[in-house]
Amino acid sequence: MSEQTFLNHLLGHFEKVPPTDALKSFREKSWQRFSEAGLPSKSHEAFRYVHLREFYLSSFDAPALKTIDKSLFSDAILPECAHSHIVFIDGAYSPELSDTSALSPQTVLLSLDEAICTHGSFLQSHLTRSLKEEKDPFAYLNLALHLKGAFVYLPPKLEMTAPLQCLHVATGELPQLTAPRLHLVLGAQSSLRCVVTAKELNVSAFHFHVPSTEISLDEGASLDLLTIVDRMPAWHMESVRAALKKHARLNSLSVTLGGKAVRQSYRVVLKGENSEANLNGLWMLNKNRTAHTHASIEHEAPHTRSMQRFKGVLNDISQSSFEGKILVRSEAQKTEAYQLNNNLILSQGAIANSKPNLEVFADDVKASHGATVSQLDAEQLFYLSTRGIDSNTARHLLISGFCREMIDAIPYDSLLKNMQGKVEAYLKSGAL
Repeated sequence: MSEQTFLNHLLGHFEKVPPTDALKSFREKSWQRFSEAGLPSKSHEAFRYVHLREFYLSSFDAPALKTIDKSLFSDAILPECAHSHIVFIDGAYSPELSDTSALSPQTVLLSLDEAICTHGSFLQSHLTRSLKEEKDPFAYLNLALHLKGAFVYLPPKLEMTAPLQCLHVATGELPQLTAPRLHLVLGAQSSLRCVVTAKELNVSAFHFHVPSTEISLDEGASLDLLTIVDRMPAWHMESVRAALKKHARLNSLSVTLGGKAVRQSYRVVLKGENSEANLNGLWMLNKNRTAHTHASIEHEAPHTRSMQRFKGVLNDISQSSFEGKILVRSEAQKTEAYQLNNNLILSQGAIANSKPNLEVFADDVKASHGATVSQLDAEQLFYLSTRGIDSNTARHLLISGFCREMIDAIPYDSLLKNMQGKVEAYLKSGAL
């Protein structure tokens, strides 16, 4: 299948999406932008290391609205979110399978079709602006192909005590395209903890997931976002977009075990003074899994702060890439912005690519960026051996210690234990 054939394949899916009066124009504009942008190639720096040729040889079943028995995925619901979870089935928001009884009754949870009718002024201007500013073709594809998105709104001064889980369930036995879309809007001085996880009912199907999360934080709002990606052998092209007003805070952590190709694209704009964004990530890759991170934080106001910290562990013939960008506008004086990507290579066949970027147009700024690609420290291994620690145990201590900074930041006990088990399984799979 050529790139043009693949485009025609996607066009067939677009033409099958049930039209809705509320979103039809946005779907059509988004598809037009996707068509104009075209499929990315190796010449696009942001996709340089993604295995696109193999991807374009694939075909996927069209997404379709369906419902399933909740017992098929109940084990994937976190105990902490037993009554505060929203469920997407093959990319479509399913209110009947969701349970939000633990959330405040003031919380607004609607399908995107409903929300654009009741919150039309905000959503229409937001989507219009997103279409104008977006550059990622897969973000366009999500808006064009999503079946039923979800809209979550917290009114001002609402502090949500229960964490909200967003669970993506893939059911197809054959390769399938899913395009889940989530809008999180937090009013002034409201706060929310959100965790995004996935459940593959058929782990042998090469699905194509293209999720999108749109985040709007009003003055003084706070969002803690945790994302777990373990989707082998799927293709996963994710976009996260966030806009922060004055004194707003975003804290994001992503942990991925990779997939056929996992690509996560972040764009965060600090629009208001004293806003703050922290993007953190960890990938643990083995076999032929790949993970790619493209992160951009734009400082548009003074006294804003940001931190990008991403770490990767690679074994076998796995591959990763990181491209991070800090952009400080001329008006963003007194900015503090930092970026660091650390990679630990455990085999000769593994490859880690890193490209940190820093663009500063203000003259009163504290900023730095850097990257490291290294193997286990021979001196540290020798030191541990002199203390009577065998080589396998020493490697275990160093690798798990490298990952611990990110894993220990998971605030949910059930998920923390699960991810600690994933680390142990990863180490036993050949990393030692």
